[in-house]
Amino acid sequence: MLGVRKLCLMTAAAAIVIVVGSDGARAETVKLPVGSAWHVLSRYSGNVNYYTTAEDGGVKMWHAAYRPELETVILYARLAHASAYHHLQWRWRVQKLPKDADERVEGRMDNAAAVYVYFDTTFRQYVLKYVWSVKYDPGYNFRSADSSIFRKLQVVVREGPPPWLDAWVTETVDPVDDFKKYFGDDDVPPIAGLGILSDGDGTKSMVEADYADFELAD
Repeated sequence: MLGVRKLCLMTAAAAIVIVVGSDGARAETVKLPVGSAWHVLSRYSGNVNYYTTAEDGGVKMWHAAYRPELETVILYARLAHASAYHHLQWRWRVQKLPKDADERVEGRMDNAAAVYVYFDTTFRQYVLKYVWSVKYDPGYNFRSADSSIFRKLQVVVREGPPPWLDAWVTETVDPVDDFKKYFGDDDVPPIAGLGILSDGDGTKSMVEADYADFELAD
């Protein structure tokens, strides 16, 4: 009987681990490291990038340090190969929360931390936005006011009040199942990329958060 074979491929954007089982089935894991694979998503961002790389216990991370005079910035990493990944995992922690933020109220829609999942489509953009909220409990979800006929953005709360700071939290989600659940469509497009956002422009708050260890798998 054939054993399990493992192949690791390094690209400019990610480390891709492909496991081939004894039955010939392939399972792919993509580790998306902090670094040059990420860039400012200019269409939705200001001119000043307030994300920097740092290390914690030997782990490289993105550190977001938003100041009220800055415009919001989203960091984005496009995957080398779009695919329908069922497993997305990352770690995040928050040091400073936006005061009195509310993701559903215009002018207060700030994020302590958020992770975007972008799906690869031609005519209409679909986005899942997983957030660390100061207002809503985990599991709460809604269609964002930023949605339009050309863009559907679903907000899903992963962490919520009461506020607790300076502790790493690991999140694991199934973007494929969430796409079916929130967009009501079983024809799930492949995932094209990920984004991160911490901001406080609406509430004029200082916001700080860290992100690390992004991993996608079949």
